[in-house]
Amino acid sequence: MPVTPARLRDRIYADFLMPSRLGAYRGLLESALAADYEIVSVEHMWSIIAADRLDPARCVFVLRHDIDTDPATAAAMWAIDRDLGVESSYFFRLSTLDPALMADIAAGGSQASYHYEELATVAKLRRLRSGSDAIAHLPEARDRFQRNLSRLREITGLPMRVVASHGDFVNRALKSPNWLILDDPAFRHQVDVELETYDEALLRHLPSRYTDVLHPEYWSPGDPTEAIHRREPTIQVLVHPRSWRAARATNARDDLRRLAEGLRFGLLLGPSR
Repeated sequence: MPVTPARLRDRIYADFLMPSRLGAYRGLLESALAADYEIVSVEHMWSIIAADRLDPARCVFVLRHDIDTDPATAAAMWAIDRDLGVESSYFFRLSTLDPALMADIAAGGSQASYHYEELATVAKLRRLRSGSDAIAHLPEARDRFQRNLSRLREITGLPMRVVASHGDFVNRALKSPNWLILDDPAFRHQVDVELETYDEALLRHLPSRYTDVLHPEYWSPGDPTEAIHRREPTIQVLVHPRSWRAARATNARDDLRRLAEGLRFGLLLGPSR
């Protein structure tokens, strides 16, 4: 998406000036609970699907957090979840890993797992220029994924059998998402991963999906509160801490890193093939 003056203004507001929206986050969950939705983690929802226990009369709200940045705001969101007595999923990148918070989330009955991006990492390291280059480097990305996942399991003591791929600008540029790493049943069995959050086996049971976006829209493709009012039977909501509180120092570091990577990758990418 091109960076227009309006988009840049909105990004600056969201990253540095926006008041905390954690009250709105709590309000969303309270609305779901008031409408008799059961708020569950992705892992819990998958266990229902795998056991063929879906009940069309049951309203389910699947809550997922991708911790791209700012684990401190993730901790504040987890405190709200815990206060309301709801389950949810939190997926951490290597750069946002917080073992203590992850242990607290798991002890509280929710899910903490891995938000992985090894294909994007390899693309940057190897200066890949096309989707075919990315496919050719899948073995290296898979090796990195296996080693990272094994290390994270050792550090946290968590099973991490449900994982979520991160979407980096490099993945978009090469049209090669990170979930390609797990698009191989034999490799998936080898690393003991039961579910990738973008698996069709899950998504076909979640036709009503919403994700937060930056100010001023806040939601795409619409406000999940309206889906609650329509009593859609199964709703998935994906949120990111960055959309709910302006962590100025964290956002500044991340913006500078992404700017440097973007400039470097843009120069490396060159003409498309």
